[in-house]
Amino acid sequence: MALRNCPSCSFMKSYFFVVLFAAFTVRFFPSYSAALNFLATFGIPTFLYKKSPYELGYRNYLKGFLWGVSASATLLPLYALACVELFGAPFHLGTVSFSLFLFYLTVAVGEETFFRGFFYSSFENEWIVRGLLSKNNLVSSVLFGAAHALVYYDPTMFKVFLPSLVMGWLYERSDSLIAPIIFHLCADLLYLFVRC
Repeated sequence: MALRNCPSCSFMKSYFFVVLFAAFTVRFFPSYSAALNFLATFGIPTFLYKKSPYELGYRNYLKGFLWGVSASATLLPLYALACVELFGAPFHLGTVSFSLFLFYLTVAVGEETFFRGFFYSSFENEWIVRGLLSKNNLVSSVLFGAAHALVYYDPTMFKVFLPSLVMGWLYERSDSLIAPIIFHLCADLLYLFVRC
């Protein structure tokens, strides 16, 4: 079979498993879905395919931290302002508990490890628009958006495609998975207050 001799097929086979598994856990075990999905999204590349942390993008920690914090502090307030002012999205005041923070951190680390680290380590990359958009960023973002739409049974969840492009760009610019993890975490936390 051609799939047995296809090293990049490891991601696609895993992708379909992760989407089905996540849809099942979100529907039937919502309280445990973040932890269970973390086991799949982080565990498949690290334990099943034996990808090293370095291969998955866990490197250049300071650079990744600076890119992640800078992008979050610059882009996310603009997003919130646009949601409220242009689209009339209500702003909800509330608090973020430590357990909720850990929930979203688990989601960010797992999804970024899978959709950025594992994806980029499985496929060759080339630029579509040099320095701005790469083939891997576009394809992984489409898969990221499709996964969210399928898992939540809601086609509007494909809207995560645009933040995914930012997370892919951050990964490429910083050469560190830390940047998209920070941005992903901050975007998810912001979504608690402004839904657009």
